[in-house]
Order: sequence, then structure tokens, then C-alpha cells
Amino acid sequence: KIMKTGNVFFMELSRLLFTEPYSNLSQSAKWLFVTLNELEQRYVGDDSNPQTSFFFRSNEDLAKDAGMSLPTLKRAKKELLQTDLLKTWQVHFIDPKTKKKSEKKVTAYRVLK
Repeated sequence: KIMKTGNVFFMELSRLLFTEPYSNLSQSAKWLFVTLNELEQRYVGDDSNPQTSFFFRSNEDLAKDAGMSLPTLKRAKKELLQTDLLKTWQVHFIDPKTKKKSEKKVTAYRVLK
């Protein structure tokens, strides 16, 4: 998908991350937010429908995307979830043949700002 800017070489990033309300976030949490923005723009594009404007990643995949260890990712994600920048929820994959939910859960993400 083409990113929100309409240009595959740039991404949008809220400057709010660099303002006083978020000054207490660690560098890891800030980098994770940047990574989540990139993933959101890659996988969601300019879809503004709240029902479909989210993407999902396992913690292992997200740690790899952000270049972080799993413990660092979990700490950074915990910090971000205490802000109003991000919304997450757990989802299961549904097997199209059996209609059963997978046992493994992944996290759905929506960047809010």
C-alpha cells in the first residue's frame, strides 16, 4: 500500500511524541512508537475506517521490526500503553475451513495520534 503521504519514501509521524506530555517516555518507547507508525502506514495505508484501520503483530515479530530484545519491547510497549498514543487488543486467527480460533494470539494495534 502507498503510505498516507502518497509517497513510499516518507512516513507521517506526530510531533506530539516530542512534546512535554511524552517527555518521560524512554528512548525505547519512543522508537517503538516510530516503528509502530511505520508498520501502520505500511499495512493500513490511508484507511480511516476505525473498523479496519489496524494491523497486527506478534511480540516476536514486533521485537524484530523494532530491533529490540523481547524484554525491552515489553517494557517499551507497557510505557506506550499508559499514554493516549496507542490502542491494542488481542486477536486470534480464524481458520477459514474449520472456523475455529487459533490458540496463538497476536496483538492488534491502532496508532491514535
